[in-house]
Amino acid sequence: MIKEKKWNREEWMDLIQDMIFPKRCPVCHKPVPYYERKRGICADCIKKLPLIGNNSCFLCGRKLSHREKEFCEECRKTKGMHSYTRGFALCSYDEVMRESIYHFKYGGRQEYGKVYGEMMADCFADFIKRAGVEAVIPVPLHPDRERKRGFNQAAVLAKAFGNRVGIPVLEHFIVRTVNTLPMKSLNGKKRQNNLKKAFKIVQNDVKLNITIIIDDIYTTGSTIDAIAEVLKNAGCSRVYFLALAIGKDI
Repeated sequence: MIKEKKWNREEWMDLIQDMIFPKRCPVCHKPVPYYERKRGICADCIKKLPLIGNNSCFLCGRKLSHREKEFCEECRKTKGMHSYTRGFALCSYDEVMRESIYHFKYGGRQEYGKVYGEMMADCFADFIKRAGVEAVIPVPLHPDRERKRGFNQAAVLAKAFGNRVGIPVLEHFIVRTVNTLPMKSLNGKKRQNNLKKAFKIVQNDVKLNITIIIDDIYTTGSTIDAIAEVLKNAGCSRVYFLALAIGKDI
């Protein structure tokens, strides 16, 4: 005879909360069925994500256009010019991710960040632990922009990632001291000039050797490079980065 499962108080509270405030799928934006609540994304929708997998650039982590390549075309041109050690990304930045990230950042869907942060952890935890990463550092927003948006999307991803892999998240280790122009409106050289002296370490009592920076989108790497340079000047020997989405190889 099959015994009927008995739910504990926490499970009942979760069910009631989901009924009142249902968690929404980051792809279709519809309430996630209760039996898929822990994953936070519909079973059909997870198949639509442009996950990068193993065929990725050895430097920036973007999906390679040809399997026999080691570096994407962008990194072939800029190899040796980056301040970071190596990078990774969960997904390619296609229409699915563009819409999903838009709702996450500008639609107040912070639960999307938790889902994606945990997925990033599940994909890269083994490497991060082998690399000896000591701390997770989200790309900071300027206080004015964070107040306007209500949260820092990189910090949401970083907290979910850090909790999953068991590595401390230093949300306020680095601050953005300059309210820079939106990066999407600038080309490569202007991006670099836009970020000069934009970041500063404020927790000088914390000494780090190996770190990982987390952001939502990697485009040219200018933001990651600017932060990595600050970290290396403070004594870090290796600085990795992990992005939710990255542009495609050509």
